Amino acid sequence: MLVAVAIIVAVIVYGSLYPFTFRRPEAGAGPLRNLLQSWAETPHRGDFVANVFLYLPLGFFGSLASAGRGRALPRVMLVTLAGGALSVTMELAQYFIAERVSAAVDVYANLTGTMLGAIAGNIAGGDLFLRSFRQAAAQRVPCLLLALWLGYRLYPYVPTIDLHKYWQAVRPVFLYPRPSGYDLFRYSALWLTVGSLLEELGGARRGRLLFLPFIIIVLAAKVVIVGKTLSAAEIAGAAGALAFSAALAVIAGERIRVRVVTLIFAACVVAERLAPFQFTMYGREFVWVPFHSFLYGSLELNVISFLEKAFLYGALIWLLHRSGLPLAASVGLVATMLGFTSWAETYLPGRSAEITDALMALLIGAILAVVKTPSADARKGTAEVKQGV
Repeated sequence: MLVAVAIIVAVIVYGSLYPFTFRRPEAGAGPLRNLLQSWAETPHRGDFVANVFLYLPLGFFGSLASAGRGRALPRVMLVTLAGGALSVTMELAQYFIAERVSAAVDVYANLTGTMLGAIAGNIAGGDLFLRSFRQAAAQRVPCLLLALWLGYRLYPYVPTIDLHKYWQAVRPVFLYPRPSGYDLFRYSALWLTVGSLLEELGGARRGRLLFLPFIIIVLAAKVVIVGKTLSAAEIAGAAGALAFSAALAVIAGERIRVRVVTLIFAACVVAERLAPFQFTMYGREFVWVPFHSFLYGSLELNVISFLEKAFLYGALIWLLHRSGLPLAASVGLVATMLGFTSWAETYLPGRSAEITDALMALLIGAILAVVKTPSADARKGTAEVKQGV
């Protein structure tokens, strides 16, 4: 877990301090006073939620890394304070970067995210979960991937009680009742992958039983969450995935089912990268700066994009691994594929062709390897059970 914490801290530092052009402002109140003077600023809802989400993984993996070391409340407080200290350090350093603006509201959001992540990590690593679940370390990966799926599908997670909003959310279903073939394939592949993760998490039979309620809950949540809408393509895709999953369960074994889902999902990821396949004759420059497209523009949109890509690449890596490939080979294959599609994007207008996606695959693969590895407590418990037998 310390490896995951180190990766997350490195990403936060890189994203906070890029482009590392430090200089002392000719005039100003100084970094600390400048930060304190911004304490009463009103945050933009989207940016606040995005900053909360940015530090959630730090709190979660930080709490897991400290599991079993003292009581829960002091550990949660310590992890939260560590996240707050990192946030304050980043905000103070941003004072010396012309392209950055330090703000106390970002510290509030980062503290909130670290605390929520630490609480979630304490629950996931504590006695509130069954020991058998904690020992079944591979189940942590589908949990993480499903969390990423929900994270990007339901962002910004703010429900509303507004009948007019509910109508606006379902209205596109009636205005555009005939989805395109590509949208139908895309949503079917995504939901089919979600169904496969549910089967791995709860077992084949229970996972299939949970699939329909899970679809209904997610689609219903999109109706009541601010800024979300339904589409005929997503509803039809979910129905198609449900039917295809049920048919596949009848005619094929588990390994064959996973391989079929893997092939479909891999085609979906490639299509997502290269659609609409309208290549130009001359390519643009390839960007070698990591996370270049995430460092500019709306923080809210960047977080949504990051969650989506983390799910797509992480799920593809995991499906390849479940199909029989070693995890390292799965990571390498996905990273190579993303490298080639990124190069191909230099010939697609309006695309950001960069090294980021291949690097994301490597980082996500490293985190999946950490999450998949049983903890020391789990290994000890397994050894005790074997000795007892």
